[in-house]
Amino acid sequence: MLGKYTAPERSASLKELGRAGVGRRSFLGLVGGAVAFAALPALTSCSSGGAAPQATSSAGMSDATSKLVPSYIPLDIVKPDIPSVNGTAPGFTKFPSSLVKSVQGVPGKGGSYTAMTPAWWAIPQADNSYFQAVNERLGSKLNFQVSDGNTYADKIQTVLASPKDVPDWVVIPSWNLPPRFGQAVKGLFTDLSEYLAGDKIKKYPNLANLPTAAWKYSCFEGGLYGLPYPNEQVGNAFFYRKDLFDEMGLEQPKSADEYIALAKEITDPAKNRWGSEDVWTGAQIMHGVVDKWKLVDGKLQNKVESDEYRAALEWGAKLFASGAVHPDAVAGNSQKAKQRFESGASLMTNDGVGGWHEALARVLPSNPKFQQQPMDFFAPDGGKPTLFRGLPAAIFSFIKKTDDASKVEEMLALANFVAAPFGTEENMLINNGVEGIHYTLDAQNVPQATAKGTAEVTSTYAFLVNSTVVNNFVQYPGYVKAKTDWEIRQAPYVVDPLFYGLQIQEPSKFGSLGKPLDDLSKDILRGRKSLSELDGVVATWKKNGGDELREFYAGFLNA
Repeated sequence: MLGKYTAPERSASLKELGRAGVGRRSFLGLVGGAVAFAALPALTSCSSGGAAPQATSSAGMSDATSKLVPSYIPLDIVKPDIPSVNGTAPGFTKFPSSLVKSVQGVPGKGGSYTAMTPAWWAIPQADNSYFQAVNERLGSKLNFQVSDGNTYADKIQTVLASPKDVPDWVVIPSWNLPPRFGQAVKGLFTDLSEYLAGDKIKKYPNLANLPTAAWKYSCFEGGLYGLPYPNEQVGNAFFYRKDLFDEMGLEQPKSADEYIALAKEITDPAKNRWGSEDVWTGAQIMHGVVDKWKLVDGKLQNKVESDEYRAALEWGAKLFASGAVHPDAVAGNSQKAKQRFESGASLMTNDGVGGWHEALARVLPSNPKFQQQPMDFFAPDGGKPTLFRGLPAAIFSFIKKTDDASKVEEMLALANFVAAPFGTEENMLINNGVEGIHYTLDAQNVPQATAKGTAEVTSTYAFLVNSTVVNNFVQYPGYVKAKTDWEIRQAPYVVDPLFYGLQIQEPSKFGSLGKPLDDLSKDILRGRKSLSELDGVVATWKKNGGDELREFYAGFLNA
């Protein structure tokens, strides 16, 4: 169990979710920085038919969309030790001595509802003591239908194809939203704007505490259909082994050339030590490669057509050619990259920010000197970087369409309980279970999972809706301050990508359009093919659908 009294951190590339054997702790480090060049298939919907494409924007909303989302009414339950700056997560360096009760009375009315959620860990036994305890506090029974997260996309499509079999509450990660979801959402799920828009949200103060951008991103086809799992704005970083750097008298690099030079200096095969892992995602961030599209002279340009993409490939190829990349990474074995970094076989890597505390949990018990630190981002020449903001929400849940308003209101009351922020009794229960059964408190008042807690407390309720993002893993000395300070230093360079917050589902015919370019990038990086081949493959991409896809996105831009 992650527990540790927190709304789990959302970080790293969603590409990793396809790997087998992802544990709950690892998943929670994968959710968020999903921005970072993840191949996000079929995000969601545009209008069907011949009308111009439509989308819901998280920035510059139309008046119609503005009327769908709740008012933002922030809560001030526990003051952070390090306040938020320009959208960063607030930092809590200690746990409060007492918890606040944010939901008075029993929110439920005795209803019983089915809830479908994914799991990237051992599926807990149904009706276990954790479920029983939370349901008792809710005053309603949520009957979870938990499915393997690695095959969840297939499960979602099967369930949604039979409306009568759709559970009362359905969790869908953003990367699992199926093709043509927008055409089905109105018929399958409840438009929550009737219950939550504007000041109607005041009935649910914990939901009103969620950021506006996450609510905007939960709008589909002219309605507010999703309950969001908010995301953090920078989800990926270059990391280095500060403990080993200090021993060797090294400083972190501050430019693209310094990175390669330092990686070469570190590398010593006789000592089983290499300077770097495969950092292709980091290379793109460093070079300011946008996730998909940007405007150049008034025309949409895909990232693969950009000078930044070409420069990132050129730099990455130089890194591999230097001999400083671990041989297993050269061979394409990414699954053990964390293990190599944590063992000291490689000293620089690229990972989701959530991977930081995960590494501390794994390594500190056996190596108390272990220090993993993120580098401040830099432009290739050492100047100011450009960091594109992460998706406003990583996961959504949807309430099945019903004419019974009392059921919807009851489930929203349950959601309000689940969304309780850090510092509340409700947050402690959702994330850790019951004291003495699922966790105990250590000398620093930090929850430590029992065997029963490890087996039973998983992200089931938390997937239905999540509280705001915070940094509060105080069990790792110095971690909260280091992470929060790092986020604050990066914040001035965070910008919105062109289609930030737009829910756009690419037609399924474009699903494999980018694969030849993905394959080519791997070959160019490893010296198997020349950078000169990029132009030809891009030309083929344009001919085979790239230009058509450009026109598709232009429709959203014009709208």
